[in-house]
Amino acid sequence: MSQSESTSMTTPHDRFFRFLLGHPQRARDFIRHFLPNDLVPLLDLDTLHLEHTSFVDPDLRSHQGDLLFRVQLTKGEDLYLYFLFEHKSYPDPHVVWQLLRYLVRIWEQQWRDEGRLAPILPVVLYHGERPWGKQVDLASLLNAPSQIRAYMPQIPYLLYDLNTYEDFQLHGDVMLVAGLLLMKYIQRPELRDRLGQIGALMREVLISSSGIEAAVALLRYLTEAGRHVSEADVRQVVEALPQGGVIMATLAQKWLEQGMQQGLQQGLQQGLQQGLQQGLQQGLREGLLQGIVTLLTERLSPTDEWLDATVERLKTVEDTRQLQQLLLVAAQVTQCEDFEKSLEELLNEG
Repeated sequence: MSQSESTSMTTPHDRFFRFLLGHPQRARDFIRHFLPNDLVPLLDLDTLHLEHTSFVDPDLRSHQGDLLFRVQLTKGEDLYLYFLFEHKSYPDPHVVWQLLRYLVRIWEQQWRDEGRLAPILPVVLYHGERPWGKQVDLASLLNAPSQIRAYMPQIPYLLYDLNTYEDFQLHGDVMLVAGLLLMKYIQRPELRDRLGQIGALMREVLISSSGIEAAVALLRYLTEAGRHVSEADVRQVVEALPQGGVIMATLAQKWLEQGMQQGLQQGLQQGLQQGLQQGLQQGLREGLLQGIVTLLTERLSPTDEWLDATVERLKTVEDTRQLQQLLLVAAQVTQCEDFEKSLEELLNEG
């Protein structure tokens, strides 16, 4: 499955992981600072190339993501680096079994495409609430005497449990450090206490080559996955940034695009039966609705009852131009009552 095909099914954790380490320069930085010192000199990191393919099973994408890189060794041979991101809140002892399946799939593709096999270095990145603890090898999962297990595959892998790193041990360029720090705390109650530190790194990101796009990615991950912080906490971080207004507008656009993509997919499916043009129009409307609901949910933290009632009223708005107006309102208001008032005025105009 291509990366573009799998992206629509990713979680906020997987999406941010892909943004952070899917960038070749940040991937090089991670390799330089975190891989064992005896391995890094063997790699010609100028040749590092991202392969746009995912090998994770569809039923596991809710808590796993992956990236595959090809790099040349200093002697010219190819090596693959396979990053598997585990974003469960607890460690999975069966990850070694899953790794074996993914490695075999990579080798099968190599054999089909090139008629040869290259070595693969498996890397597991984990940020769950519980420490990973002892690594489990494949042989230990098998019910067999030790004499038999000695002949079974071991599948060793490099493990990076962010729980085991002190904050000062997270190295690399400012975006990599900010991203790893946010990933470390995103599922933990201590996240709120780290917002000042994360906000300071965001300010550095804004003046670095990463710029607004990277700052928006950090903020989007914080708002979508940081369940231990409130909308007021996030707003305080944004307001302290030198380009807070631009960042908030860009973030709103990202939410809109996400909603539009989901809506267009639904609309196009209907278009197969009802006509392409009708399907596209329906997709536009569904995308706007999804964008409004996302903004309301992430920015205002409404009650379920209020949100359900509001969604039912939004569904009565047929004009996409009116929905576009409401999208802008949802990106600006600070209280549910303000949005409700604007919606009431629009419905009365209709």
